[in-house]
Amino acid sequence: MQQIQPSTCTEVTWTVNVGGFRIFAESAIAPPQAVLGRVTQMRTIPEKPAAMQIALSTIVPFVLGLCATRSTMVIGDQYGWNTVPFVLVGWCVALGLSATWLNRVVFRRTKTLLPFLAAVFVILLFWLWQRQAFTMLVPPSGLTYGYFLKPEGMKARFWALTCPFRVGLTCLFICFIAALVSAWRAGFRSLLACIVPWWLTAFLIFSLPSMYLDAQGNASVFI
Repeated sequence: MQQIQPSTCTEVTWTVNVGGFRIFAESAIAPPQAVLGRVTQMRTIPEKPAAMQIALSTIVPFVLGLCATRSTMVIGDQYGWNTVPFVLVGWCVALGLSATWLNRVVFRRTKTLLPFLAAVFVILLFWLWQRQAFTMLVPPSGLTYGYFLKPEGMKARFWALTCPFRVGLTCLFICFIAALVSAWRAGFRSLLACIVPWWLTAFLIFSLPSMYLDAQGNASVFI
């Protein structure tokens, strides 16, 4: 009889008392490396979240994006445009909370949340850039209609609108790609579409100050 090597498999001995006689039975199971491999594979398989939770965490950011543009304009008209920066920061807080909720429901990983938080930081950073450039380059009287189209407004247009908007969009797109790669590597390939509404909302909210600057400074909206 061929002897089973202990290094390649695990041997289990069973002892059973039957009618006063002690019966021994030996059995060999799979090698420990194979057993550990199966256990590790079972542990790494992601648990599928509930469909209702996925739907809510996906739809809420999309609704937030639809309401952001109209609500910001209404608040600015009623309470003054000095309150708009606080409204914009509130939208970023809502984005961060919705991203945390989305990742907790769908991915349940900390690493997948990092690109979302990085995107919120990018939005705030480029808004600060636009505000500083606007304060330094636009006359104290305010942004008049069509000011960016004038020769004296070309510099303000570049540094307050064109450059930060394009660079900010590029950085957000990089964060979006990082979010897709992170979710893909975590094993949630069938749920990648769930993050698209959130990123569309992030791009829209980032564009809110630029929409105003373009409409007023570039006279893109006829009044």
